[in-house]
Amino acid sequence: MNEEKIESMLSQLIKMVGNIHTEQIETKQEQQEMKQELREMKQEQQEMKQELREMKQEQQGMKQELQGMKSEQQGMKQELREMKQEQQGMKQDLQEMKQDQINIQEKLQELEKKAEERHKEILERFTKIETDQDFIWEKTARQEREIAQIKGRLS
Repeated sequence: MNEEKIESMLSQLIKMVGNIHTEQIETKQEQQEMKQELREMKQEQQEMKQELREMKQEQQGMKQELQGMKSEQQGMKQELREMKQEQQGMKQDLQEMKQDQINIQEKLQELEKKAEERHKEILERFTKIETDQDFIWEKTARQEREIAQIKGRLS
C-alpha cells in the first residue's frame, strides 16, 4: 500500500506540477498580453503627445498670426489718427484761407471805395478847372475886345 500511496502522491504531485506549469504558462501569456497592451498604450501615448505638440505648434502659429494682425491693426489705427490730424490741419488751413479771402475782399472793397471817392474828387477838380478855364477864356476874350477897342480909339 505504500507503493500505491506513493504513486498516488506522485500522481498528485505531477498533476500539481502540471497545473502549476499550466498556470505559469497562462501567467506568462497574460504577462505577454499585458506587455503588448502596455506597448500599445505607450505607442498611443506617444502618438497623443505628438498630436499635442503639433496642436501646440499650430496654436503658436495662430497666436503669431493674431499678434501680426493686431500689430497691423495698430499700425492702421496710427495711420488713421495721423490722417485725421492731417485732415484737421487741412481744415484749419482752409479756415485760415477763407478768413484771408474775407479780409482781402474787405480790403478790396475799401480800396474800391477810396478809388471811387478819389475819382469823384478828381472829376470835381476837373469840373472846377473847366469852369475856371471857361471863366478865364471869357475874361481873356473880354479883355482882348476891350484892348482892341482901346487900340481902335487910340489910333
